[in-house]
Parts: sequence; C-alpha cells; structure tokens
Amino acid sequence: ISYSSTQFLTKMKKIKLNTAIVLITASLALSRCGNSNSKSNSEHQNTDETAHNHGDHGHGSENRKVSENKGNIKGDLSQILENYFSLSSALAEDNASKAADSADKLTGSLKGFDKSKLEESDNKEFTEITESATENAEHIGQNKGNIHHQREHMVSLSEDIKDLIALVGTNQKLYEDFCPMADNEKGAIWISKQVQISNPYMGSSMPTCGKINREIN
Repeated sequence: ISYSSTQFLTKMKKIKLNTAIVLITASLALSRCGNSNSKSNSEHQNTDETAHNHGDHGHGSENRKVSENKGNIKGDLSQILENYFSLSSALAEDNASKAADSADKLTGSLKGFDKSKLEESDNKEFTEITESATENAEHIGQNKGNIHHQREHMVSLSEDIKDLIALVGTNQKLYEDFCPMADNEKGAIWISKQVQISNPYMGSSMPTCGKINREIN
C-alpha cells in the first residue's frame, strides 16, 4: 500500500493530534490529583473508577457528629485497624479477593470489640459508627468479584473508621489521606499508618494519587 505525500502528511498530523490529546488528558488527571513531591503534605497522582451515592446504602456518616476523645483511650482498636489496613492495601493492589477476606476479618473484629472502657454517654455514637462500619465491611466481603462496588463502600467505611478513632482514641500514629478523584471526583479520605500514599480507590492505575490531610496523634 503506497501513500501520496498529502495522505502521509495528513496521517502524521492525526497521530500528533492524538498524542497531544493523550498527553493533555494525562496532565489534567495529574493536576486534579495535585501531584507534588512534598513529604508530609505531599499530593500525588491518580484516576478513579468509583461513582457512589452514599444514600444508596443508607449511611449517615456525612452528617454524623462525633465527640472527639481528648482524654483516656477508651478501648483497643489495634485489631480493627490492622484489618482495615489490610483491606486498604488489597484494594490498592487491585486484589478484590484479598480485600473481601480482609473485610470479613474486619467485620469480626468490629463485632468483637471490647466496649467495657467506653463511657455510657459514648454507647449511642459507638453503636451508630460500628453498625455502619460493619455494614460496609460486609458489603465488601460479599463482593469478591466486584472491586468497583468494594471501593464504593470503602469510601463510607473510611469515614466510619475515622469517626471510630475520634471516639475511642488510639496510641498509633496514623494519617488521614485524601484523594480528590475518588467517589466520582467528589473526593474521599482513607486512614493510613504510613507516610507514603497507597491509594485504595485508584489501585495500580495511579497508586500514589492523593495527599495527607492531617496526622492523627
């Protein structure tokens, strides 16, 4: 097959135009992610596949007001947090099966939490948070073949875990991370025990998208 000079030039222009569009799209994605190299409040890269209406599942975490614990630690959250971190890591690795297994363990640790150190005034808030967290974890555990749906529930679950830490307290140094592209570009947080960003909402497509909102403890 031979091309005339005009056909060849036209084809080359199309290739250059398509390349430019790809580069611009990638640049815009990085810009939305807020990529920078700062260590503690660093913003990183990513795109999201989550589009979740929290109201679809009846969660009230967006409007929930939690009394933040400024005093004694009111319980041991270590097992709950470890299972949550394992779940987050699995989603960051795009491993829906491992995420489901971790979510099942998280459900067990939420139900098995020792409430004996909680004050009576904390019980209503604690029940509200853990019921929502358990429901979200159960949904993730039941959707081993649907990582998109798992990530939808990770958005609400992370809010639950944040509120649980605020109410009960912890001795662990943790980080509240934020991805502006998660939840259909509405943005979503997750809790991490490491400075490095490992985004559970974006996975391997853009694993370091996000920033540290704040340190916890």
